[in-house]
Amino acid sequence: MDKHQYLLETELEQLKSRADSEPQVILELSQQCLVRAEQMLFEKGAIQALMIMSRCHWNLMDYRKGLKDIKEAYSRQNRLDTDIFLPEILHLHALQFWGQAKYYSAQQYWINALEQSALVDEIEIQIECLIGLGNIWRITHEYKLACSTHQLAVKVANSSRIGWLEGKARILLAWDYYLLSNYVEMLSVLDGAEEALQDHHDNTWHAEVWDFRGLALLGLERLDDAEKATEKAHGLAIKHNLTWMKAHSYISRARLQLLRKKPEEAAELLVLAEQSAGSFDNGELLSQICFQQSLVSEENGDYEASLIAFKKYRQHSIDMLREQTTRVGLDKARNSKRQLEQRARKLINRIRGQHEYDPEKHFSHVVSETYWWEKLVLYKTELKSSKHAVIMFQHVDPDYLEVCTELAHAICNQNDLISRLSTERVALMLSEKGDEAEKVFNTLKAMLDMYPWHRRGLKGKKPTISLNDILTFPFTLEQLEETPEKVETDGNATK
Repeated sequence: MDKHQYLLETELEQLKSRADSEPQVILELSQQCLVRAEQMLFEKGAIQALMIMSRCHWNLMDYRKGLKDIKEAYSRQNRLDTDIFLPEILHLHALQFWGQAKYYSAQQYWINALEQSALVDEIEIQIECLIGLGNIWRITHEYKLACSTHQLAVKVANSSRIGWLEGKARILLAWDYYLLSNYVEMLSVLDGAEEALQDHHDNTWHAEVWDFRGLALLGLERLDDAEKATEKAHGLAIKHNLTWMKAHSYISRARLQLLRKKPEEAAELLVLAEQSAGSFDNGELLSQICFQQSLVSEENGDYEASLIAFKKYRQHSIDMLREQTTRVGLDKARNSKRQLEQRARKLINRIRGQHEYDPEKHFSHVVSETYWWEKLVLYKTELKSSKHAVIMFQHVDPDYLEVCTELAHAICNQNDLISRLSTERVALMLSEKGDEAEKVFNTLKAMLDMYPWHRRGLKGKKPTISLNDILTFPFTLEQLEETPEKVETDGNATK
């Protein structure tokens, strides 16, 4: 990669991080990057620019153009000798179909993206696909399946320490709980979402947290608290011009007024909700609005208006269901749907098995010495872009090292590896570096200091611990044993 290509790729990475918050600006800049990439015959840069453009179109709700851009990216990807961009390309296809309410197609692409992301270890895309599949099942009224899939998305995001995706998954899990009338659990999940998103810039998510909190409080008939929450959500939606949230917050406020026996005010809010949703929604919100309008009219004693609203609700619901069967013949659609769901369930169960507790597999992060050294050499080749560090425990008594292994395993992330390098050494290869690695190191050091060693019959000196830069760490055990010790006294380390 020459200098110009490297600079363009760096610029594209920066643009990608702003695609959700400034879609119109980033769309124009990424179009310019596409032209530059084509001028320098930099195909990977062109693909990345097209992916950013597609994401911008998704944020601007221009799904037709978004689909056109991502199809072009897919065509160019097929000419490369690597699948590095394929999981995200498939995910972006799914997003555009989801935006067009083509749920059958979106489901197909999310399943394919989930398979590809599992192959190349793209955790973020894997979580996005789980979220997407959960949304498909929610909108097709498979609420329990949607709930379990979003629970898994939360678990994977939490395990991988991807806070913004955990917050996103929690919001959607709260929606599932609402549809299952589990309001208490909903509030707990939303508290976790607020914590995960406290430093995130997406105002839509913050508004959604307050809106769903309001719905949960309505379900628990805590009307005063619900009013404060729905007003907070509506204020954020108006302040930041959040189209989807404006419509949804009108619905929430209408439900509140209906519970307070104020059907006239509820009817006015639902008219505003319908006007707001009509510009972008393909059925999901509009069906909710019409159903609420039917209830409000019935409360008012206007049964004719109630019937008209209910017919509109039925029409929107039927339109959403029809999409799943009109793309292919009915029998074929039913068969394909079953096959898709079987594939999705197999993939989800496989991912669940990687993240859920298995009592027969206590030390899933402990690997063989050979494998550990192979990974060390691989990460060393990344040079300055390496994101790893090594924490070393040392003691002459293997019983102490067993405890060290247990303590290290308790704080392991998905990509961390532990190995017994010799009779006197246990090493944790940490997928963190710099300040984050030092925090983990200090935590482990404190754990060694506080551990009740006497309960294990261990009354001698505590193990020593050191934090090592992966680039300066020896290549072999022989070199390691020749290296002067970094730790002189119990638990006191130099870094």
